[in-house]
Amino acid sequence: MFCVTPPELETKMNITKGGLVLFSANSNSSCMELSKKIAERLGVEMGKVQVYQEPNRETRVQIQESVRGKDVFIIQTVSKDVNTTIMELLIMVYACKTSCAKSIIGVIPYFPYSKQCKMRKRGSIVSKLLASMMCKAGLTHLITMDLHQKEIQGFFNIPVDNLRASPFLLQYIQEEIPDYRNAVIVAKSPASAKRAQSFAERLRLGIAVIHGEAQDAESDLVDGRHSPPMVRSVAAIHPSLEIP
Repeated sequence: MFCVTPPELETKMNITKGGLVLFSANSNSSCMELSKKIAERLGVEMGKVQVYQEPNRETRVQIQESVRGKDVFIIQTVSKDVNTTIMELLIMVYACKTSCAKSIIGVIPYFPYSKQCKMRKRGSIVSKLLASMMCKAGLTHLITMDLHQKEIQGFFNIPVDNLRASPFLLQYIQEEIPDYRNAVIVAKSPASAKRAQSFAERLRLGIAVIHGEAQDAESDLVDGRHSPPMVRSVAAIHPSLEIP
């Protein structure tokens, strides 16, 4: 007599056998709080990892359980010390990669350096550099929210889930702000008017747009393509003509 396992049960058994591990970085207290809430929602225990700073500010990571053949989720929120936050994430990802994890998924609600996604003057596209560093460290998937520009997803050669916070913000406004019908959605600049209009339409509110001069960093005229300034050739002008 033979017993055949249904396909659905076989899939669940494989997932349970592989399992998942949820790690939290040590950037700030909000990161630990978010990780605990996610673990409670998923019904899993937090993974055991030790992340601390050496006296010379070097970051040290110690994975204290086996992650071989498992799906690892690393949750990292951005603190004021952005560079330390990035190094914590990269070292944790690389530690899981060298420990033969099946997949490594980074959960980063706010992607750092996302505003430096365009070439300005003689600078660099830092978000592209950060994306390359994450992929090189061993990240196989990225989950983030509200990227500064959608084109940042093209900097990665791994899948990127760019989630939206607008449904939760709309729910918060409707449930927590009394008499929100008398409010007005304000766009701080014409560039953000489209997003403000989306909020205003779904909440059925009015919209206002603040107009002003563009900052130097947001102007395409100062991105370096027009420097050094062009010098007019005086020899090409007829000698009898005077330039005012």
